[in-house]
Amino acid sequence: MIRNHLTNLTALALVLTACNETVEPLELAGPPAAVVAAGGDAQLAAVSTQLPAPLAVRVTDADGAPVPGVVVEWTASAGTLSQEADTTGNDGIASVLVTLPPTAGSVVIDAEVNGLAAVTFVATASPSVGLLRFRYVDAGSYHACGITTTEESVCWGYNEDGQTGAGAFSTIAPMTRVSTDRTVRMSGGGRHHSCEVTLAGEVWCGGSNAAGQLNGSPSAGREAFFGAVTLPVATTFRVVQAGLLHTCALSLSEQLWCWGSNGEGQIGVGPTTPIPGTAITPIGGFVGDGFNAVTTTGLHTCALTTAGQAQCWGWNESGQLGDGTNTTTGDPVAVGGFTFRTEPDVVPHAPDPDFYIPGQAFISAGFAHTCGVTSTNNIACWGENESGQLGRGNFTDASTPGIVVGGITWRAVSAGFKHTCGLSTEGQAYCWGNNDFGQLGDGSSTPTSAPVVVAGGLTFQSLSAGETFSCGVATTGAVYCWGDNTYGQLGVTGIASANVPTKLPFQP
Repeated sequence: MIRNHLTNLTALALVLTACNETVEPLELAGPPAAVVAAGGDAQLAAVSTQLPAPLAVRVTDADGAPVPGVVVEWTASAGTLSQEADTTGNDGIASVLVTLPPTAGSVVIDAEVNGLAAVTFVATASPSVGLLRFRYVDAGSYHACGITTTEESVCWGYNEDGQTGAGAFSTIAPMTRVSTDRTVRMSGGGRHHSCEVTLAGEVWCGGSNAAGQLNGSPSAGREAFFGAVTLPVATTFRVVQAGLLHTCALSLSEQLWCWGSNGEGQIGVGPTTPIPGTAITPIGGFVGDGFNAVTTTGLHTCALTTAGQAQCWGWNESGQLGDGTNTTTGDPVAVGGFTFRTEPDVVPHAPDPDFYIPGQAFISAGFAHTCGVTSTNNIACWGENESGQLGRGNFTDASTPGIVVGGITWRAVSAGFKHTCGLSTEGQAYCWGNNDFGQLGDGSSTPTSAPVVVAGGLTFQSLSAGETFSCGVATTGAVYCWGDNTYGQLGVTGIASANVPTKLPFQP
């Protein structure tokens, strides 16, 4: 009894103490001041089907804080909506599901809050075949972007930093038309950002800008929409490549510009702090010779001169600079032993001789290895090789180039994180290296130090190896991807990985 009585007194004391504690008042949001898009714009889906992701808006007060309990009314020009109105939750979000009409075309969906400017979304209802034909695809770390034959940019996959340019941040972005207001030559995907080059020669970038990789001026922000990059000197570009934390672009005048993080010397001016818009010019034995190609995926950069000589700079722990050392440097060093192909592959429908398919890469930098197509149509690789990504029949790192085994005649190469893919002169795809997610595309998950043919009997016009997945454009103009799909980087419904090529939707 005494024990029970003491217990009861203790409980009463705790209650009284809690009652006497000062309770901070809840901060209430002000009245609604703005409605902004929060996701789902520019989606593609087949006619009479539901869009892959809901459309969402966020209602905020004058300070940008979310406002709950606000009614958002939805209207659509065609198709059906899951509801005509939705009330915002504690996060200020209201959403709707959209089912497209049975006829192909654009569908306009408006979100309205009484007294505020409406938000407009546009979706595309696709016929079952023939909507999208691609000429180029680039696989980033966990997302990919393709350029259609009508010079539109379409992206999909991981988008937490806005790297697909889909207009809102999301873990998985479905296939989305990015460049509705511009025509695009090519794109380059890094890990947290992406860039593209327009037909007018402008560079546009979107995603994380933590190291200044979007525009040379570091910020804590991220960009859901791509924005044009302005350099100190007016420059017309033809190629852009996005690395882990930096970006490099090649001009029509054969000058190379890099910006963003330079902690490992990857923008070519010595290991220092980030430097915006720094021009890289040929040095040493390459004086007077311009650049013809550039590649960067991780923390190092490589380029080819117009004479076919390779130079690399940046991080070199595994010998990925190819100069016979493991010394990291911000100064371009010569890759010895081989001359590499440099002539452009001209796109048949484009009369501009500078308009070529960058996906037909003659040099490609992975995370810690590099490969190039030699003037004799071999592939030579160097750098890290723990997964066999050098394709030299062993698993030993190499700081100088060596030929990929197999006796295949090559026309293009693409280096991923720890795997590599190559395209033969007949258009057959081969991959080698790490295969944990099926990124080699041979139907297995077994790593290999020698090329294995990608399953499916497809003929490709270009290939791109991402971090843990791969993609290619078949000669039909359809994009196929294989490997890891955790973030929807294969572009198909669901997140199941695939160890053989899988065709993306909305294609012939």
